[in-house]
Amino acid sequence: MSNNIRDRIARYTALDAPVGFEEPVLLAARDELTECCERVEVDLRGNVYAYQTGTDANAPRVMITAHADEIGFMVTSILAEGFLRFTKLGHPTDTVLPGQRVRVLVDGKPVEGVVGVKPAHILSVEEARQIPPLDEMYIDIGATSDEEAASWGIEAGTSITYVGELIQTRNEHRCFGKCVDNRAGIVALLEIAQRLQDKPCAASVVYVVAVEEEIGLRGAEVAAKHVEPDVLFVLDTVPSGGTPDLRPDELPWDIGKGVLLKVREVKGLSTHRPLRELVRATADAHDIPYQWIVDTAGITDATSAQQASGDIAAMVIGIARRYAHSASEMFDIRDVQAQIDLTVHATSHITSTEQLNRV
Repeated sequence: MSNNIRDRIARYTALDAPVGFEEPVLLAARDELTECCERVEVDLRGNVYAYQTGTDANAPRVMITAHADEIGFMVTSILAEGFLRFTKLGHPTDTVLPGQRVRVLVDGKPVEGVVGVKPAHILSVEEARQIPPLDEMYIDIGATSDEEAASWGIEAGTSITYVGELIQTRNEHRCFGKCVDNRAGIVALLEIAQRLQDKPCAASVVYVVAVEEEIGLRGAEVAAKHVEPDVLFVLDTVPSGGTPDLRPDELPWDIGKGVLLKVREVKGLSTHRPLRELVRATADAHDIPYQWIVDTAGITDATSAQQASGDIAAMVIGIARRYAHSASEMFDIRDVQAQIDLTVHATSHITSTEQLNRV
């Protein structure tokens, strides 16, 4: 199972789909969901919806969602010498940009490039410690003029991604690569849909591959208004602790220690208490490893989607990832497996809205 999940994540991280340009992931996920769901549709915004009817018409409707988009960049202008000025899509980490390989996504054959960096030989000690401001950074694609860059199909508004194939470390459970956030969640969603097709639950389930998470949690809010679920599970990744540059109390969870169950998010979500307790009890009953966390670092689609109507019980079932918003996000396959197993079992245990009443 783990090798299958790893290979599937490798395929999805190989797709380039920054915010607003999610089509490669949307198309691939739509095709896979068509094979295991009764009906699949796409809204004008780009969200993909896939439906499985439950065995009990009176059971709650569950929405399981993961976002398709990845962080990236966009060309703002082409300099006369053929270099590209750019802006960010979402929140890539500035500290890793100088010298970073990137891919400019023109129609046809993508253009490879690198974020320029001054030669170390001419930098003062103080300059070597500084990160240039974004408006001084540029991408070198090997062009000799703006005309040559334009002839390759590049213009203002052309999107750009990191380059970073999925690499397995010597530890067979741990991998790193670009856009683990949130292609791991997309793969988990697809695996869950396949398992619940084979063993339907009482609840009807709607799987949503959402757009535009990285620029404001936008697509999921639209999707929640469309689906009107009783229960919402968001599958996403969370910046991880466990590294030497973080105090143990800063992000007190790590990769390889189980799925992340959030009590709250830093700027929004307060997990619905009865749903949180149901999921935790399910993990305990099935011996699924988990980490009980108060997320002080991130925010997910659960925050916006929960507020799409006044009647949604929402929760994040996440995994930890190191080196967030870089080209080398590291995670543990066992956490993804736990995320899949717990979501399947928790969804199967939801049989009545009375389980969700707070009083």
